[in-house]
Amino acid sequence: MYKIVYTKESENNMSDIFDYISEDNDFYAAKVLQNIKQTIDILKLFPSSWTIITQSVRIIVDTKYRYSIYYNFNWKEVVILYIWKYRKFI
Repeated sequence: MYKIVYTKESENNMSDIFDYISEDNDFYAAKVLQNIKQTIDILKLFPSSWTIITQSVRIIVDTKYRYSIYYNFNWKEVVILYIWKYRKFI
């Protein structure tokens, strides 16, 4: 099992997500963050299963709330680089 490590930027992203959503609803903000963390927990077991963006960066998408989670990994840990809201462009 891989260890999950958050960069300062990814921690800031999660804080920003919570702050933005909690302006309307604290409960929903906590629920969104919980769902993002559950998606990240999948990487503990299957870090190589998701889309490759560059040679060292991969992406997993939280499909329920549509957040893109960018990460890389080595033989012992998954590093969460940043988390952005996924928007479909037309």
